[in-house]
Amino acid sequence: MMQQPDNSSIAVTLRGLNKGFGSGSTRIEVLHGVALEAYFGEILMLVGPSGCGKTTLLTLIAGLLEADAGSIHVFGQDLERMTQAQKTAFRRVNLGFVFQQFNLVPTLTAAENAAVPLLIQEMPRRKAVARAAETLERVGLAQRINAYPRQLSGGEQQRVAIARALIASPRLLICDEPTASLDGETGEKVMQIMRNTGLTKDRCLIIVTHDNRIFHYADRIARMLDGRILSVERPPETAQRN
Repeated sequence: MMQQPDNSSIAVTLRGLNKGFGSGSTRIEVLHGVALEAYFGEILMLVGPSGCGKTTLLTLIAGLLEADAGSIHVFGQDLERMTQAQKTAFRRVNLGFVFQQFNLVPTLTAAENAAVPLLIQEMPRRKAVARAAETLERVGLAQRINAYPRQLSGGEQQRVAIARALIASPRLLICDEPTASLDGETGEKVMQIMRNTGLTKDRCLIIVTHDNRIFHYADRIARMLDGRILSVERPPETAQRN
């Protein structure tokens, strides 16, 4: 049996989560009584077929949707008791996001794109871009800080997105299909960066993915089907690594 961390190591706690969309005869129930914990210092992957509720669950954890029932605690804070303004402020300080489509601003350089979270926090532009350049160096893009997205490969664009997610030192990094649009070799490089640079003892990474090529980077895998958690397990490669 896998030994669980103590309560001080819990980053996210979900209990009895239900979520549906629509009403009446057109209503679709997406999540059914989901219970799950995510821990600091780990990569937790949510896996399962399309439509099983993975992205909806990720969106609830980020406070971008409200649950119909159940509780969501992130760093001990009850998201369901927060106002929308409080959730926005909480995300700004505590969460970083990495998406499949990169979502870079085409008219900004790599450094300017990576600096966006700091600019939103009203850090002076010169200081924010300088810190962004340092963060891009950490993900292997020291020579590309002045390049525009159109001048970057898909893997380079994803590394800019990772730098943008990390720059404000979030405690929770949320990733939705971060390697789905990348070839196998590039996806491996991106995951190596996320584990070696993005993962720290006081940060948690939650990744939604269909990409079984990267499962061995997980510390635990939560398998979902029809809006429920079927199992939570450690990949054999992770067990050997640890």
